Amino acid sequence: MLEPAMLTGLGAVAVWMHQCFPRLRPGSLLRAAVRVAVSFAAFALLPALLGLALPLLSDHALRLSVTLALLMAFMAYLLLTWVWLISRLLHDLHGGTPRGGHPAADAL
Repeated sequence: MLEPAMLTGLGAVAVWMHQCFPRLRPGSLLRAAVRVAVSFAAFALLPALLGLALPLLSDHALRLSVTLALLMAFMAYLLLTWVWLISRLLHDLHGGTPRGGHPAADAL
């Protein structure tokens, strides 16, 4: 039950960040794809980071808190980059400037 709840909550946070901070959005499709790749790499390196950091902490509750905080931060960034990529794809496919053609004549 924790996993679907965490994914739903962090997904909502990602959509909220996408709406509230438009200046953070990538300006091109390539930048959005690079951010997704970076977020996947960072998420893949999270176990190694935890393997280095957790032995330095003595308290079990602190270890659990650090693990959950890092997991939630990395997962939120991963979901946010996917929201950015999907938004960029939709903007490039449906929005943006017209791509040529003849202007329609005004009806009289």
